[in-house]
Amino acid sequence: MKLSFYGKVIHFYMWFGKFVIKVSMILICTLLVSLILMLSVPQFSLHEPGVEISHYVPLAIAQVIVTSTFLVSLVGGIAFEIPAGCIALLEIPIEIFLKKRVYKLVKEKRKISIDELVRETGVLENDLSFLIKNWIMRPMTEDIYKVDRVTTGMAIRGHMQFNIGAKELYWQE
Repeated sequence: MKLSFYGKVIHFYMWFGKFVIKVSMILICTLLVSLILMLSVPQFSLHEPGVEISHYVPLAIAQVIVTSTFLVSLVGGIAFEIPAGCIALLEIPIEIFLKKRVYKLVKEKRKISIDELVRETGVLENDLSFLIKNWIMRPMTEDIYKVDRVTTGMAIRGHMQFNIGAKELYWQE
């Protein structure tokens, strides 16, 4: 299957989101571990006045590693997250255009399968199914009328209905 512009962009953002989360978690964990060591172990508190690098070589190496890890994870986290956040913001208008296109197709045809919708939009099935579920089953909003996966397998929001088991979308007036 040939991916459309929407398909390429959405697939990139699905991958990009997973990548950013992994890198962010690594940076946050190393930052927290090094910060805890710096605050709780007096020998690693190089940021306080009067604390010097130890003359004992293994401790000096550990001090340099902990301090370097803190600085690299702090500066690296900021340097990574700002551009990643800007890139992530570009996804919003693209997803809105895709959502309008999907809603228009479903409204015109009244009933459409995910396979047919994949051919029409050029977006991978997994990516499109994920997006549709998120569009219909957004948590913490009052306009979700019913999400009944167990008995009917239907997710309903407004006029749009998604039969999860049959992988079909319906438009109800």
